[in-house]
Amino acid sequence: MHKVGKVILYIGIVLTACGIIFGFIAMFRDADSQAVNWLGMVPVGFILMLAGTVATQLSQPKDDENR
Repeated sequence: MHKVGKVILYIGIVLTACGIIFGFIAMFRDADSQAVNWLGMVPVGFILMLAGTVATQLSQPKDDENR
């Protein structure tokens, strides 16, 4: 579960970053419909980042057997 949480966290970071970057580029180019679509990915990215953080904090890595 720890590895899955890390993957979800990284996917959330990428979605959030792409949504902000491409959304603002589309706004400056006056492509409002594309900007709304790209900026709509930002909340999804935040939700995935939150889920990934919770998953990694509530599970232990497999190699950590001393705890």
